[in-house]
Amino acid sequence: MKKLINIVLLFLSFSLYSQTIASTQSHEGKVNALLSSETESSSDNSFYSVGNDGFIIKWTSDGMGDHYQVSDLQVRLVAKNPVYGDIAVYETDGVSNHRLTVIDSKTYAKKFSKKFANSIVSISFSAKGKYLFAGTTAVNGTFVLNARTGTVIKKATDVSGIVPLILTGDSEKTAVMYSKSGTLYYYDLIGMKVKAKFSAPSSLNQLTLFGTGNFKNRFIAGEKNNTIFIIDATSGKTLAQYQANSPIIFTSKSSHEDKQGLYFIADGGKNFSLQLVDQESLKKLLTGKSAASPLIIKNFTGLKSRDKFTCAAKNAETVMLGTQNGALYSMTDIPESELYSIFAITENMYQKIYDIDSDETLFYLLTKNAIFKTSYDTKAMYRLGSSFSHTNILKYNDSLILWSKGTQRPVQQMSLDGSENTKTLFTPSAQLKNLRVFKNKIVYILGTSIVAIYDMGTGANSTVYTGTSVQDAVLVNENLVVVAKTSTGKGDSAVVSVNTQTKETVPLKFNGDVVFSLSYDENKENSPVYGISIDSVNGTSKTFVFSYYPKSGIQNSLFTLQSEDAAAFTELEYPFVFTNIGKNQVRSYNISAGKTTVFRRSASMPLKAAASKDRVAVLNYNGSISWYNPRSQILLADWYLTTDGDWIEF
Repeated sequence: MKKLINIVLLFLSFSLYSQTIASTQSHEGKVNALLSSETESSSDNSFYSVGNDGFIIKWTSDGMGDHYQVSDLQVRLVAKNPVYGDIAVYETDGVSNHRLTVIDSKTYAKKFSKKFANSIVSISFSAKGKYLFAGTTAVNGTFVLNARTGTVIKKATDVSGIVPLILTGDSEKTAVMYSKSGTLYYYDLIGMKVKAKFSAPSSLNQLTLFGTGNFKNRFIAGEKNNTIFIIDATSGKTLAQYQANSPIIFTSKSSHEDKQGLYFIADGGKNFSLQLVDQESLKKLLTGKSAASPLIIKNFTGLKSRDKFTCAAKNAETVMLGTQNGALYSMTDIPESELYSIFAITENMYQKIYDIDSDETLFYLLTKNAIFKTSYDTKAMYRLGSSFSHTNILKYNDSLILWSKGTQRPVQQMSLDGSENTKTLFTPSAQLKNLRVFKNKIVYILGTSIVAIYDMGTGANSTVYTGTSVQDAVLVNENLVVVAKTSTGKGDSAVVSVNTQTKETVPLKFNGDVVFSLSYDENKENSPVYGISIDSVNGTSKTFVFSYYPKSGIQNSLFTLQSEDAAAFTELEYPFVFTNIGKNQVRSYNISAGKTTVFRRSASMPLKAAASKDRVAVLNYNGSISWYNPRSQILLADWYLTTDGDWIEF
């Protein structure tokens, strides 16, 4: 047995809406972008990092990062309003979902979110924070938005090609836009039209506008084919080209002239170099003179094997580097004559909890290597045995059912008598999509077409339904299965009932195009089925949490979301129905009282909930557990499992 280690609450950052967790935990997956908070008028030395894990992390000079998940999608770009401090992020699944979202930098509350039909390649705020710009991969896909409301002011149809750079001067009257077609545009933000354009090198990446003093915003830098281009921003003329292997380009907004110029990291094979095209060299380039080669500030090593740098940013004193594996490294810009070793400021501190389940008093947690039994009130943690590398868990009488979603791994049953005895129940013939236990029956989904039942008393396996786009199924009595699926069109219901004995299938009257995430109380007579449905009308989708009585066809909506949420869950522990519809928070509906409670979320977004009579445990995307009283919105605590096997409570 283990007791949890309590962490002083000074490590928590509270707001009215949310809570961040301060730690040195790295991103889970690629770091996509870094942003320095420093400006010419502010010496804020913090950095923001965003990654594939949907987190934004604010890193301070003490090496600690305030972690907060802003999306269940990848976050690929980040920008900060220089006046109001709002943060804009680009969220995407890399396929069809593309969102530009603006959040409050203090509370992390969402201010607005805008959907785009195409990938976004650039986001930026104007100098005084009035405008928010978005460049997309669409033809003529450059947008000017109101930075405070998200309203599209203008789609710049007279700017052609993909535009990865949009910035303004202090007056906000004109924006400079670089198009990968090889055109530099000057865009009039008063008349909302192109006022001038120049030819420039095409297909440049990592675009940045830089320069200070008399040469403020005078230069544009970009890269292609291992060549760095420096361009005169007033004419599009190429001033210089520098060869560099896999360069990462960045600049500093420090007011110190000796810190100004174009910085880049070059890959030297075994080592890396930090190089600078300084202010003096840039001045020479404008006069037509040849400038010296970039200054090599330092050669350095220290990147872990099988990792690579993906992005960089700089303030007056510090260079921050992000990597493919989610790590952050930092170093100073102080010149070094000998090979310098850098070290990651991050570490993988925590391991993930993969799944949770509960009975009336206890909770069961599945990790990569083990299964634990716990109670929030006692804080005691008992190791029950190995997880056998399964990813999912269900409590059943005096045992646990172990299975692995998206695989054909055997479904196993582990005794809770202390022996850790495990037996294989059956091996699925196709990938398991879902699995539920009702009394002594296991109802499971194979692929997207088969609903089957395994009888734990007899060991018999039987297919009860075969169809298309099957999402979920519940056994409402010994002889009746309710199947949720995707409707194929008019006249085809998204809910059907199946007689388990005769296999008779009856389409049920139901309003909704897609139904999934069903919940049912087998111990309550005449209980309705609860679940999630999505209904689309004229191209607009809505998501509902519903209750449904299969016999009468009575359907009620408990919650409605004015958009599509295909990953929402329901969890039933009478008299409460829990759901994360909208993705950001868990809410409960008291069936008896008709009252809704919205739980205050943790640093990570909710993925699943399990409940006992008096406690709710929410499994978050980052593998932590958040604890609640089902009748209160207050977050009681967060539990994390360290890589050393210790349980920590924040």
